[in-house]
Amino acid sequence: MVENGSITLKMSKSTPVPIVYAGEFRHAVDAKHRVTVPSRWRSGDDKEEFFAVPDPAGNFLMILPPHEFDRVKSDVEANAAITPADRRKFIRRFYALAQLVSVDKQGRILLPEEYCRRLALEGEVVLIGSHSRMEIWNTQRWNDATAAEDEVFRRVAGEVGL
Repeated sequence: MVENGSITLKMSKSTPVPIVYAGEFRHAVDAKHRVTVPSRWRSGDDKEEFFAVPDPAGNFLMILPPHEFDRVKSDVEANAAITPADRRKFIRRFYALAQLVSVDKQGRILLPEEYCRRLALEGEVVLIGSHSRMEIWNTQRWNDATAAEDEVFRRVAGEVGL
């Protein structure tokens, strides 16, 4: 826009760029079932919220930001291979399992006690970045999973030229 011979740029509100969750961090779960979220995974918002959902195989706790949580439902609804009845059953169960968790002023989230017990999330745990979500693993389960998945990782890395 030109005003009085000078150019004025009108800035549009930019959409915040979603955080990419990457890395492996080892943190302790305290007696109140709180664990610190790595600072690079936090947006700094006063009221940062996530959804905690156990993975379907029961190996770890998925921590999904709201946009990723919504994407799961959209992907299920858009998948023509899933019958309408199975879509309803999955969505019902997925939402029933989800617990809203928020980051406190010290950067910790309070993990649902039932999920800590079921997934053995106590003492030292491993927080894993998985691009659009984070995962919280029992340390021994994480060690077992990485050993079991190592061959697949190497093969796929070779296939994509890493």
